[in-house]
Amino acid sequence: MPLPKENLDNKTFDELLTEALSRLPIYAPEWTDHNVHDPGITFIELFAWLTEVQIYRLNRITDRSKKKFLKLLGIPYLEPAKPSKVDVTFTQEVQNSLIVPAGTKLAATDPVSGNDIIFETQNELNVVDSELKTVLSCPEVDEFIDNTEANKNENVYYYAFKDKPDKNNALYLGFDKNLMGEIVFAFYLYEKKLGVSDEYGEKKPDVFPSAILKWEYFAGGDWKSLEIEDETNYLTVSGKIRIKLTGEIENTIIDGRKLYWVRCRVEEGGYEIPPRIDVIRLNTVSAIQCDTLEPCIFSGNGLPDFYIDLKNTPILEKTLKVQVNGSDWSKVEDFDASKPGDRYYVADLATGRITFGDGINGKVPPQGENNICVYYSCGGGDWGNVPLNTVNRVLSEIPEELCVTNKKAASGGMEAETLEQAIHRVRKDMKKSYRAVTSEDYEYLARNTPGIKVVRARAIPRYHKIHYREIPGIVTVVVVPYSPYTTEPKPSPGFLETVYKHLDKHRLLTTELFVIPPEYIKVSVEAEVVIKPKYLESTVKEAVIEALKSFLNPITGGKDSNGWPFGRSVYISEIYELIEGVEGVDYIESGKLKSIKLKKEGVEQEGDVNIPEYGLVFFEEEDHEITVKEEKNV
Repeated sequence: MPLPKENLDNKTFDELLTEALSRLPIYAPEWTDHNVHDPGITFIELFAWLTEVQIYRLNRITDRSKKKFLKLLGIPYLEPAKPSKVDVTFTQEVQNSLIVPAGTKLAATDPVSGNDIIFETQNELNVVDSELKTVLSCPEVDEFIDNTEANKNENVYYYAFKDKPDKNNALYLGFDKNLMGEIVFAFYLYEKKLGVSDEYGEKKPDVFPSAILKWEYFAGGDWKSLEIEDETNYLTVSGKIRIKLTGEIENTIIDGRKLYWVRCRVEEGGYEIPPRIDVIRLNTVSAIQCDTLEPCIFSGNGLPDFYIDLKNTPILEKTLKVQVNGSDWSKVEDFDASKPGDRYYVADLATGRITFGDGINGKVPPQGENNICVYYSCGGGDWGNVPLNTVNRVLSEIPEELCVTNKKAASGGMEAETLEQAIHRVRKDMKKSYRAVTSEDYEYLARNTPGIKVVRARAIPRYHKIHYREIPGIVTVVVVPYSPYTTEPKPSPGFLETVYKHLDKHRLLTTELFVIPPEYIKVSVEAEVVIKPKYLESTVKEAVIEALKSFLNPITGGKDSNGWPFGRSVYISEIYELIEGVEGVDYIESGKLKSIKLKKEGVEQEGDVNIPEYGLVFFEEEDHEITVKEEKNV
C-alpha cells in the first residue's frame, strides 16, 4: 500500500500549458501563432514542465522539514496554547480581613459541556472589609472634583488629576474604615486603541515613565510615604497597585468628608496622555485559566524511545517538570543535537505525550518501579475566554465565607498554533525591520517602539545638536508622541529614553545615536481678507482661522494632511493660496504685499519663515490677526 502524498497544487503539465496559452491574447495580443513549431510555445512548454517538477518537489516536503525551515527563519517552535486571564473581585460576609493565598482555585461552568473551567489566582490577596466611599481629584490647591459617581459607572471615565497634570496635582481615595497590611487597588484606565505593540522582537521592552507619582497616607497630622508595587507604570496602563501600610491611617476631613485617606500625588509631570480612569476596585486579583495537578508517577522500562502520556491537556509549558530517580531532566525541541548521556525529553504540550531518547540521541530512562515523576499544570485554549460574572465559585478551602466574581470578561486564551499559522507568522515577521541602517529604518523602528505611541519620527544623519557641521557616524532621531495636546505635543524624558533604548537594540555597533524632541516654531498670520457678498464676516473669519490652524499643525498639517514636514519652511504664497481657497473669500486686499505677514514667535518676518531641520510649526488661535471686511461698491 503506497504512502499518502500531499498535493500543494493539483495542476498537471497540460493544465499549466493550457492556462498559459489562454493568457497570451491578454498580455501579448500581437502574438498570433500558437502552434508547437513556434519557439515561444517551446519556452512555455519548458516552463510548464519546470513548474510541474517544482510542484512535485514541494509535495515531498514533510511537516518535520517545514518546522526545520521555520527554525532557520527564527521560529524555533510552534506557539503552545495560551491560557486566558481575568481579574476577579472578592467579597466576604464577615467583617474582618482575610488572606486569600496565591493559587486559590476558582471555577466557571462551561455552557456547552457543563464542565468546570478552573482558574487559579496568581498572587496573594488581603481581602479587607473597608469600602471606597469617595474619589476626589485635586487639580489645584484646595480645589476638589468629586468623581465618586463616575467611579461607579464604568461607561464614564474621569481624569485622575486633570486634563494636563502638573506637579502636586493629586488623587484622593477615602475609605470608611481603617486599612491594614497590604492593600491591592485595581485601576482600570480608559485606554484608547492606538495600535501600541507590547513587544518588538524583545520579550520585555524597557518602558520608562513619563511622570513620577508618590503614594501617601494620612497619619500623625501629616502625609506619610507608602511602599508600593506598581503594575500601571505610573497610571499609564491598567493594572494593580499594591500598597504596604506599616502604620494605622488616621481619619481626617478633606472637602467636608471625614474618612481614612490615601492619596496619589504627582511629583514630576510630563504625561503625553493624561491618566483617565474608568473604575478603581478593591479586593481584586488576577487569575489564570490553569489547574495544578497532583504529581504523576510512571515506571520506566529501560527501552529506547520510551514515552508516557499525560491525562490532562493542554500542558502549560512553564509548569512542566520531569524527574527520573529524583534528578531533573530538560525539555528540548528535538533530539537531533542530543548525545547518548543527555538527560533530555521532548514534550507534545497539546497531546500530553512525553518522549525520551533512544540511547544514541538522548539518554534512556532506566528501568524501575515508579521512578519517573511528572509535575505539571493544564490549561489554555479559547474556551477559557469566559464572559463576565461567570467565575463565581471558590473551590479551594478558605476559612471564611467568600464570594467571588469577574467584573470583566476573561481574555487572552488561544489554541495551540498550527503549522500553517506559523508559516503565516514568519512571513509577516520577515517584513519587519530589525536592524537600523538607513534613515527609513530608524524612523520605522521609532514609530513602532513597544509600550508607547510615536506618531511621527524623523532621522537626521550626521547631525549633532551642539555642532554646526556634519559629524560622521551620528544619527539623531526626532520623535513626536501621540497626545491630545495636538498643538505642540512634547515628549517627556521618559518617553525619549524609551525610544532610545528600543533603537539602541537595533542600531549598528558603529553608530552613535541621539533621540531628541522637536523644536516647535509658532507661526502667526496677519491678513486683510475681502469676502464675497451674502457671506457673514464672522463665519468666513472662523473658517479662515480653522484652515490656518489645520494647515500649520505638526500632526495633521501640511498639504497632504499627514503633519507639517520636518524642517519645511512656511511660504507666503502658500498662505495666500490657502486663504483664497476658503469658501466665502473673494480676495486678499490687493496692492498690499504685507497684507499677509508671517510672524515667527511673535516677531514679524520679511518674507518666508525658515524652520530648522528638526523643527515643526504650530498655530494658536489667539495669536492671529485676521481682518475680514466686505467689498465696498465704488
